[in-house]
Amino acid sequence: MKLILRAGLAALMIAAATLGSESAYGQAGTLDPTFGDNGTTITSFGTTGVGIVDALELQGANFLVLVVSGVSEVVRYTSSGALDTTFGDDGIASLLNGSAVSMMLQPNGQIVLAGVLANSSGTFLAVQRLNANGTQDSSFGNAGLALANLGGRGLGVGEVVLVQPNGSILVGAQLEPTGRRQPFQVMLARFTSQGVLDTTFGSGGISVATGPGGCTALALLANGNYLVVGAQAVAEFSASGSVLSTVTPGSLVASNGSNEPNSSGSVFQPNGDYLLGPELFVGEESRGHNCSVQVFRFTEIGAADSTFPNPSFHFIGVGGSNIEAIPRATAVAPNGDIIVAGNQEMFARSGDTILNGLARLTPGGELDTTFGSGGTVANSDPPSSGFDAVVVQPDGNIVVAGITSNSELFLSRYLGQ
Repeated sequence: MKLILRAGLAALMIAAATLGSESAYGQAGTLDPTFGDNGTTITSFGTTGVGIVDALELQGANFLVLVVSGVSEVVRYTSSGALDTTFGDDGIASLLNGSAVSMMLQPNGQIVLAGVLANSSGTFLAVQRLNANGTQDSSFGNAGLALANLGGRGLGVGEVVLVQPNGSILVGAQLEPTGRRQPFQVMLARFTSQGVLDTTFGSGGISVATGPGGCTALALLANGNYLVVGAQAVAEFSASGSVLSTVTPGSLVASNGSNEPNSSGSVFQPNGDYLLGPELFVGEESRGHNCSVQVFRFTEIGAADSTFPNPSFHFIGVGGSNIEAIPRATAVAPNGDIIVAGNQEMFARSGDTILNGLARLTPGGELDTTFGSGGTVANSDPPSSGFDAVVVQPDGNIVVAGITSNSELFLSRYLGQ
């Protein structure tokens, strides 16, 4: 599939205009004019079936890699915002399993992706691996695909893939209840570096346990155990796949979170604490009710961090009836700053307005007033349903991605300082 690159739209800094503060050129929170076309790159797939950006990762110092649902493509851009024509077919690579919602990169540049595959044989957790140049790694699994059978179960929120330093691959997901009043369960599947289920883990490579709601972040501890985050809870699994009765502190070796919608933007901090960024409704959770973003921090044993203020905010203004600020992704900058990306929707009889939303918090959990307008940015550049994914570069610049209202992929970079 050929991608078509076209110019980005000029920035419309609605937050600054509404709040009466004009951003100076080069201020933190403004679009980076050296990226794409004045800060934004827009790419058309030539179809209306584009879904969301499921994952966004930095690949070394020079590349940005994205997974786009609907078209089931992996796309790579250079650090300047141009499609990398040395990757796949003119910058894109197709997925074997038809879907992927989580991605993690290996040190050698290979790209590991996890999602769901449904066919006449059943429903499976599916993992595939691309080489650094976007070609399929046919030596992985069976003709490039590794599968874990869900046993007829459906999946709920969140699939997360974690690549361990030894090359083993752990995938976590939520299983739907088996019947009325039955609980959701967590499923973990571990594959060897060659894409074969690791029979030393769980039962035949699979562990199923009643645990936290879903799987929105995974971490490997130095002792070989795993932390699994779901909803507002955390569980610890042993290296052999057994769920443990308590969670004990320990240093992290590797971690990965999910940008999938409704995952609450779960992400681990280097010290093992983890962040959740869910929406907070005032009144009934339904269309048009006042809703804000709220960020929570929990210690690695699952206790609320009493030193963290759990900030609540809108991407623009103070909220109110028929205003909803929805977080979609959370990232932690190298200096500890916390970045939240999403959208803000204002409902009205004359028509709804959707803005892209971005916020930066200090490591201590306060809105960073040096960023945007009082710590937040809201705009319609480009018109879209909001930011789906976010990543922070080593220099502090912030890259966000989403799908425009014309079903095009966009990538924007905001200055971090």
